[in-house]
Amino acid sequence: MMIEAHQTTAGFKATIGLELHVQLLAAQKLFSAASAKWNEPPNTNVNVADAGFPGALPQLNPECVQLAARAILALDGQIQQRSAFDRKHYFYADQPLGYQITQQHHPIGRGGYVDLGSLDGLEYVKRIGIHQLQLEQDTAKSIHGVYPGHVLVDLNRAGVALIEIVSKPDVDTADEAVMYVRKMQNLLRHIGVSNCNMEEGSLRCDVNVSVYRDGEDRLSGTRCELKNLNSLKVIRGAVNAEISRQIAVVQRGDNVEQETRGYDAQSDTTFVTRTKEAAPDYRYMPEPDVPEIHINESWITRLRKTLPETPEAVMSRMMPQYGLVQEDVETMLGEPGCTAFFEQAVVGRDPKRVLSWITSEVFGQLAYRSQRLVGSSLTVPQFTQIIDALSSDAITSGQAKQLLIEFMDGEQRTIDELIAAHGWEVISDDGKLRVISKQLLDTHPKEVARYLKGQTRRLNFFVGKLMQATNGQAKPQNASEIMKELLEARR
Repeated sequence: MMIEAHQTTAGFKATIGLELHVQLLAAQKLFSAASAKWNEPPNTNVNVADAGFPGALPQLNPECVQLAARAILALDGQIQQRSAFDRKHYFYADQPLGYQITQQHHPIGRGGYVDLGSLDGLEYVKRIGIHQLQLEQDTAKSIHGVYPGHVLVDLNRAGVALIEIVSKPDVDTADEAVMYVRKMQNLLRHIGVSNCNMEEGSLRCDVNVSVYRDGEDRLSGTRCELKNLNSLKVIRGAVNAEISRQIAVVQRGDNVEQETRGYDAQSDTTFVTRTKEAAPDYRYMPEPDVPEIHINESWITRLRKTLPETPEAVMSRMMPQYGLVQEDVETMLGEPGCTAFFEQAVVGRDPKRVLSWITSEVFGQLAYRSQRLVGSSLTVPQFTQIIDALSSDAITSGQAKQLLIEFMDGEQRTIDELIAAHGWEVISDDGKLRVISKQLLDTHPKEVARYLKGQTRRLNFFVGKLMQATNGQAKPQNASEIMKELLEARR
């Protein structure tokens, strides 16, 4: 569905800005050597720095700096050659240090933009600017409701690297906000910066909303912040509900109060969580234990050369080149490395068949194993061996799926060696198949009689019996032709 340019609601318009908190795909945490796999048994991936032990000093992970810089370049922003960290002080159970290390004043990136247009479902072109991109620590995870009256804390997530991407207040509608987040998801996945799975918390969204009367300055309204919106559907609902609430407040002659609010999807309303008067003073100060980051131009140039084609360029090229629809390409773009895998595998093969096997069978195995394509054991030559064997009827669909599982388990033998080991060689001797087929017809005279009386679907019964008798080694089409010929000969 195409979205038209936004219309005023009862003479009002909205101004919207978004803050995205994105977990980086780094192997270790931002300031410690602990594993960044936070969804493992509680408090197993944590060291003294993450737990806030006195005297434990943070050490910056350079992989996180590189991933953040990739995101900046992909957004066409400017990597700051000098950036620094700050302490953001607040006391809560999920923050063992008593402060968060972030980059409030000297972020690693500034500027950049996301363009929305026809490929995103808009009938107009909209550019959403990026104010800044900063590195920061994630908090621990608080778990409620296990023991009444107690809150459990899992420190696995404490110190995991985040980038916070702060947009300019350029968004006008809830639809634009959702498209912006979806496009950011696709981009960051495509360049290998984050998996951006909102359902597991690796992408979290805060939205600032204000309204103004048509003809007034778009920044004249009082903004309210909607916190912890965890799905695209929730973002759309929360933004629309807050716009409606603020318009109603202004229309009855009251002032919108600056506050932090949550969203109740069941009632489709927002609610106050913190007023401006109750907002904490974070008492920012320079982080004394982490040196400044200094980046030279040659490092930025080398990094820029490693960036892949943009998702928009990939879609515009691949759709006509391979006869794909936009949804096909978007699905592949959601899995890092998938478009490159597809383009290597599709040479000389049916694009639709290759795509179908990647998005159904390969993606299914990746999901079952909680793996990414880039880190899996499956290679392009192994995958194409399966497709070629399937296309030539050397193996059945079920056998192809079994071979895929074996390759993804780390099997190194060739497909011919595996077919031989399983005893799956195709029986190409028609004479042998005819002997077996005649025996089957003689064994099932009642079924033969039904076929001859017009129940032609009984052919499938005999083809199934032949495939069973040959352990799947007969070509299905060949088996059908031979069995039909022998049945017709008995008329």
